Amino acid sequence: MSVVMHPAFTQLTCVRQRLFREIKLWLKLAHENIVPLWGVTDGFGSLPALVSPWVENGSLTEYLQLKHETLFENEKFSLLRDVARGLQYLHSQSIVHGDLSGNNVLVDENGKACLTDFGLSALLPGRMSQAMLPTNPTCTVQYMAPEYLKFDAEGDLTPNFTTKSDVYSFGGIMLQVLEGKVPYHYITRYESIIYHILKDIRPKKPPASVVIDTDWDFVQRCWLEDAECRPSDEDILQFVEGRVRICS
Repeated sequence: MSVVMHPAFTQLTCVRQRLFREIKLWLKLAHENIVPLWGVTDGFGSLPALVSPWVENGSLTEYLQLKHETLFENEKFSLLRDVARGLQYLHSQSIVHGDLSGNNVLVDENGKACLTDFGLSALLPGRMSQAMLPTNPTCTVQYMAPEYLKFDAEGDLTPNFTTKSDVYSFGGIMLQVLEGKVPYHYITRYESIIYHILKDIRPKKPPASVVIDTDWDFVQRCWLEDAECRPSDEDILQFVEGRVRICS
């Protein structure tokens, strides 16, 4: 008697196997701007739950909602420097974050930013990735590079995860930290945000009193449609470190 495995079961098994390979890699990472992974546990759904330290100030988005009006310029750029350092470290380990957003940057009790939830979105096959697209504009679609939103003839997502896509997302993080609002905050439907991204319509420029031209120009470089023309990790870190020194 032969047993035929249901395609969904086979797909889930494949995802679990690849997830555990990624977990083993994460366990070896050590950097002050990367949230450490302590272990995994079952019992919270079909996939393992990841166990990490509690980070006092929560996500960057939550932190900015509470603190943005009281942050000095050097504090804002210190947050961006932390993100840039963490991102550069991930890329040096051949890891693409794949979902860099204000929800996947955590801020500790000292105001230090750390990256989390990286590398896992790249493991999801097409239909599962499509199912996990955000259904409201508070999720991560605002930070997605255009190359993440490509579909094949069958309607499945075929995202292209690269370090340059993370650079695009960093542009969204930079705008959020400086303005205090998520990219495309003035658009209520996430489908409209996707349309804007695919049509190369980037977020609106805030007033010069909020984001100066030099900073806006750098954000726009991160958003270039030609990914190869976007800044490198070193370019990002050099820029934000320079701004920290100027603002201090």
